[in-house]
Amino acid sequence: MKTLSGIMATGQQRLSTMAYNGDVIEMTLYFQSRTGSWKIDVSCDDFTVKGLRVSHVPNILSQYKNIIPFGIGVVITDGGEPFLINDFSTGRVELAILSPDEVDSIEDLYAG
Repeated sequence: MKTLSGIMATGQQRLSTMAYNGDVIEMTLYFQSRTGSWKIDVSCDDFTVKGLRVSHVPNILSQYKNIIPFGIGVVITDGGEPFLINDFSTGRVELAILSPDEVDSIEDLYAG
């Protein structure tokens, strides 16, 4: 698991990191003040998904596990949901890139 650092308390920001296979993952993370929620757009090679809600789940990309070689985990220190613009900058919420093995482990754990 590779934790993403440097996420600020701003309404919209672009993040870029590498997947474990060397592919570049581009993300746009944005805060929606009316609903008090964070959303994320993710693209890597030919894969793009927009408007995913960032919530307290082990892998917000689990439905794409057979399409992409990574996942994005959401770690929240108090078990709640991200709802403040400074949730990432204070460290209450973290995003992490998951390796294929970690995605498989999560799927196995929650499958049953």
